[in-house]
Amino acid sequence: MKNILFVLFVVLALVSCDSLERDIDLNLPEPERILTVECYLEAGQPYRVLLTETKGFFEDLDACPLIKGAKVIIRHNGIADTLNESIYFSPNCPADSLFGFIPFFNADRTRFYNYGSNRNCPLDFDNDFELEVIDVNGGRQAFATTRFLRPVQIDSMNLLYKNGKAGVIVSAIDDVNTVDFYRVMLHKNSLTKLENGFSIAENPQFDITIDDARFFNGGKVAFGTGYDYDPGDTLIATFYHIEKNYHDFLETVSDAESANFSPFAQPNRILTNISGGQGIFTTLSYARDSVIVD
Repeated sequence: MKNILFVLFVVLALVSCDSLERDIDLNLPEPERILTVECYLEAGQPYRVLLTETKGFFEDLDACPLIKGAKVIIRHNGIADTLNESIYFSPNCPADSLFGFIPFFNADRTRFYNYGSNRNCPLDFDNDFELEVIDVNGGRQAFATTRFLRPVQIDSMNLLYKNGKAGVIVSAIDDVNTVDFYRVMLHKNSLTKLENGFSIAENPQFDITIDDARFFNGGKVAFGTGYDYDPGDTLIATFYHIEKNYHDFLETVSDAESANFSPFAQPNRILTNISGGQGIFTTLSYARDSVIVD
């Protein structure tokens, strides 16, 4: 009798659980399509712009949301340069392939873009560069301005040794009269690597952003590594002098990436200097030095 009652209890429990399962249809709003711009001006290098748009959370991750048919203009000192669009072979650009179109590349072929110019960017510390994007098909517009900052020279790269391993301390001179922002990177042996026939950026050993008002009070800006390097290694330090806009963009992008991997993190808003869209329009002004571990 007890066994029969137990079986009946289990059956009733399963039936009651099954009754709690219901399909619910959620009417999610159409995601907003935001123009996304990436443009890094380098003196002596052609203008390059990557123009895309945001996608919905549940959309196909393999679809590359490139914006086609846009008018992209960079202005400087009264000269307006309208960038050319890439040539497309197919209507879609798979995220894992570059064979859907002929991209424009930066000098070391570590970034690709879908708009480019043959005009080289001049080095000008006194006048702004202006970006205007007109999405002809989508009826959207975006604007941004930027200006070159003078590079901050690397003062020294000092090697330290412990148990047969080496570390390095890199320092640069910081202007005590201004609030400055920096991005500091350290690579081992090479800035790039070859992957699937393409040259791409090598992952840095060290990559930080620095707000000198927060961490330093003028004088020297310095960072050091652990004792991680062997004799024969070449350590390449790059010291970028960046705008506050770019500093904030990098910081909030990093926070957003971290939030994606945490179920407890709040969604993070990416700070941008693009009016009418998001992304970054900035200059790359840097000093670079290297040292070989003895």
